[in-house]
Amino acid sequence: MRPPRHLSLSLSLALGLASPLALAQGAPAAPAAAPAPASAAAPQKAAAGSPRSQSAGAPQPARQRARKPKPKPKDAQADLTGRPVATFPGFRMLPTGGSRVFVQIHGGKVDVAESKAAGRLVYRMKGAGAIQTNRFPLVTSFFATPVTQVQLVDQGNDLDMVIELRAQTDATYRVIETDQGMVLQVDFPASLPAQSAAAQAGAPRQRAVRRTISQESEQRDESSGDL
Repeated sequence: MRPPRHLSLSLSLALGLASPLALAQGAPAAPAAAPAPASAAAPQKAAAGSPRSQSAGAPQPARQRARKPKPKPKDAQADLTGRPVATFPGFRMLPTGGSRVFVQIHGGKVDVAESKAAGRLVYRMKGAGAIQTNRFPLVTSFFATPVTQVQLVDQGNDLDMVIELRAQTDATYRVIETDQGMVLQVDFPASLPAQSAAAQAGAPRQRAVRRTISQESEQRDESSGDL
């Protein structure tokens, strides 16, 4: 008797699936992959002295320390606490044709010592000081005076007023006491005799002009009163 058609198809499908499964179970297991050689697995050793060896094995050099900021200079005024201070060095021409160098000292009175050298006069004010802006040189060479430059210079706890001269000349100094402290004045004669003579001759003319102006004003006042 012949089997039904659908039964034969089921048997053929079962036999087709069983054959690959039997082959897979009967075949020997594939060998495990051999481990890679140590030379291939480990990284290649870098040559000694190369940058790579230094970065890998050699100790890293310490980082450069950050530079400390430079300390700021102390305020010049802070060092003058409790000390007399030279606040205003100056120069002026005198009506007689001479000239005067002066410096004001605030905060007390100090002793003054004079010293002379070739082309220079120095007046040391003991215990005094000066702020930075008053230490710049005062140039007077464009005036008709033997003085070419005046400068205040620190000398430890003292202060020097250095006067540079274009020619040796006589000078007289005096100290004037004030309510705030003192004033040091150094007077110089006219650098040329003609300048002194011209200044003295001009003084009477100036006085005459002042008298004329005062007389005219008096006359105008009288005329206005009469009206």
